[in-house]
Amino acid sequence: METEETSKHATISIVAKKAGVSTTTISRYLNEKYEYMSLKTRRRIEAVIDELNYRPSNIARGLKSKKTNQIGVIVADIENPFSSMMMKGVNDVCNRRNYHMLILNTDNSQKSEEEGVLSLIDHNVDALLINPTGYSSSIYAELKNNDLPVVLIDRQIEHPFFDLVTSNNYDVTYQATAYLIKNNYSRIYFVTENIDSISTRSIRKKAVEDALREKGLDHDQCLMTIDKNNTLDIKEKLMKIKRLHGNEKIALFAVNGQILLVVLQMLHELRLSIPSEIGIYGYDDWGWGELISPGITVIQQDPYGMGIKAAELLIDRLEGKRKGKSEVFELPANLIIRGSTD
Repeated sequence: METEETSKHATISIVAKKAGVSTTTISRYLNEKYEYMSLKTRRRIEAVIDELNYRPSNIARGLKSKKTNQIGVIVADIENPFSSMMMKGVNDVCNRRNYHMLILNTDNSQKSEEEGVLSLIDHNVDALLINPTGYSSSIYAELKNNDLPVVLIDRQIEHPFFDLVTSNNYDVTYQATAYLIKNNYSRIYFVTENIDSISTRSIRKKAVEDALREKGLDHDQCLMTIDKNNTLDIKEKLMKIKRLHGNEKIALFAVNGQILLVVLQMLHELRLSIPSEIGIYGYDDWGWGELISPGITVIQQDPYGMGIKAAELLIDRLEGKRKGKSEVFELPANLIIRGSTD
């Protein structure tokens, strides 16, 4: 008998291995497609399923031979303009190559992400493009085992099962922070919402810490975690920084465009002058950075290009034009220096 732990986490691949058949055979059994399957094989599969207390997932049930020309797209935060621009790139490729998109938003919820994957498979999508929450989930291993084409965009997951299209987050963040240090900023704070398992946030944080560490500056206390909806707490944290380190040259690094805009609003309400009292820089340039006096230093990504690249990779995988091991594709982001970091 299998252990209770094995039974609890039994997957289609475990059932197939124990029954001595392929995952495709298990999937055909689950879909009651018994053609060319002996009674002996059916009974063996049934016995293993009973032994392992296996509950077939929608992934196994959703395997099919009929192509629908539909691409399932899962977005972690569709409210973010960055995501909208990515989806525009994906959609343009789909239109050009005669595919349709089905989009689901997860609000950075692991549960919503898993349910979204299963829901899209229920809708018989041919492939999945996922902007993941980053949480570890067995559902990704099952997708890999069932050979469903998947490409990740912007964020990585724990195991590199699939192609990933992202920005050169570490290199450009390090470059930006090194520039500020060279410009005599001695106290730099990495401003972010909870990092959780979101790879882009953790990579950018590490780049800031590494740049500070290598110049002998304080990197242990550089993290400023905020709730973008709790403006009172943000203001209190900013005033505390000014109170404790007012004699130093201070800068705030915003992890993304949404956080950058929130922090700018708080600095405005606190009447803190940029950059004479506090410097600020961060990710994403949505058109207003150069309009806000004295101009905001930003790291400009290419979300539209990321969407284009990810969709091309996914459809190439789907159509058999791309094979082999998964790869990481880093699109270059650009540091645009403006007056907010003088």
